[in-house]
Amino acid sequence: MKQPKRIGIFGGSFNPIHNAHTDLAAAFVKKLKLDKLLIIPAAIPPHKDSSAVIDPVHRLNMCRLAFDSVKKCEVCDIEIKRQGISYTIDTLTQIKEIYPDSEIFLIMGADMFMTLDSWKNPDRIISLAALCTVPRNSDDLAALSEKETEYRQSGAQTVILDLKKSEISSTMIRQLIYNDESFSKYVDSKVEKYIYANYLYMHKGTVSYERFDKVLKARMGDKRYIHSINVAEEAQRLAKKYGADVEKARLAGVLHDITKETPSQEQYTIIEQCGIELSFVEKSSPKLWHAIAGAGFIRDIIGIDDEDVYNAIRYHTSGRANMSLLEKCVFIADFTGAERDYDGVDEMRALADKSLEEAMAFGLSFSISDLAKRRLAIDPNSIACYNEVVLLGKGSKNK
Repeated sequence: MKQPKRIGIFGGSFNPIHNAHTDLAAAFVKKLKLDKLLIIPAAIPPHKDSSAVIDPVHRLNMCRLAFDSVKKCEVCDIEIKRQGISYTIDTLTQIKEIYPDSEIFLIMGADMFMTLDSWKNPDRIISLAALCTVPRNSDDLAALSEKETEYRQSGAQTVILDLKKSEISSTMIRQLIYNDESFSKYVDSKVEKYIYANYLYMHKGTVSYERFDKVLKARMGDKRYIHSINVAEEAQRLAKKYGADVEKARLAGVLHDITKETPSQEQYTIIEQCGIELSFVEKSSPKLWHAIAGAGFIRDIIGIDDEDVYNAIRYHTSGRANMSLLEKCVFIADFTGAERDYDGVDEMRALADKSLEEAMAFGLSFSISDLAKRRLAIDPNSIACYNEVVLLGKGSKNK
């Protein structure tokens, strides 16, 4: 295969990737007449506080979304695969081994250009690639030109591209996201959706239904979203009727299906990452995973550390023995939300207004019977829950 003659390397933390990054990449492709521009997210950036940098896989995925339609740009995971601190000299050496006959252009920000002589092996970097940058503002140009002279005296090739200045920065975008302010005009729409879907850069441990609304819409289709809103409303109604915490009922109802439309393998990965142990039946029953993964997601990713809300989400599909009042309200609301229209839903709604236990017995008898007919495993939690509510119902009738 014929090798590209001119290759650009554009590395960085991309935390997150934004429109100024993609504009800069496109401008350098055109200016330098590049055959290919490699976008290389760092695993661990050597010049930045790594505690503020999110998981490299997320940054890689966002780069792929942002550069999907940018001509001659290719996102490369070479530094993430290598792991550890991402030193430019190591990357350049690898790229040169892959493309030995190509001319390499290293694109960097103005601050990086100014401090390149403090990097690891700066002389070797200069020998392997031309140094390319853009000024951040009008005051930068003079300083960059002075530094360019210094580098050229050391044998470097340099390119300073004086583009229209951009006020966008990853730091600014992270702050907007954290403050629940709009950032859509600064990033690709696919990147915005990814940030909401994965709850990146957001304030953990706080409840904001406006924020959760955006997260849900990024993670599910319209039908599931409407169901989530309806479950929240019904859970609130039942909580008010029976004396459970109304606000927790709304919260658990809104978020109960947050991982429902996540692929099964990803659900299982979330469960593992959250350190949740599954029983043999749970492990063998993928239809239970969305509830368990959802509980882990709201606790460990969103940061809502409330045991009752966690359990209401985890057991909203299976039920369990000794369910709290909140758990019962969410469990029944999932069966009786306004959009539900299955045979028997009106009877279950009527039972829910009479007794939570009678409604649960009705719903569980339906789901357990259905699983048995299809010769599918039945979670012991469901059986224990069914036995409990049936016996409670019989006990109340015998009084």
